Amino acid sequence: MDESVSFNSSITELAAEVAGVLAKRANPKDLIKLFQIVFLEVSEAAELLRVKPKTVYTWISQRKIPVRYAGGRPVFLLAELLNWTLPERDEHQATRLSIARSCKIAIDRLATGREREKLDAGL
Repeated sequence: MDESVSFNSSITELAAEVAGVLAKRANPKDLIKLFQIVFLEVSEAAELLRVKPKTVYTWISQRKIPVRYAGGRPVFLLAELLNWTLPERDEHQATRLSIARSCKIAIDRLATGREREKLDAGL
């Protein structure tokens, strides 16, 4: 058997075992906290948003999308991207991800692009 096939099989087995343990222990609040720290690359963000990577790069250059940099490469926090996709006048805001709004990871450290723009504008 090829070494890479064996390695991939081992990784798959390990992932399945870890998923089983997490499924027994994790509750919805824990999962939402995990989403707060999931980083995406440009290609993954483009897939999530259903656009081409070139569009994401355009949004980055226009400072329209919340982006961070790691090793000089743009990366995105999943929670910020999901928040960024919500309309500014969200009539359903009260019912959306109420647990995430109370998560300390998100509240104190993360700001969406819109929040940064307001801070920059002095509002």
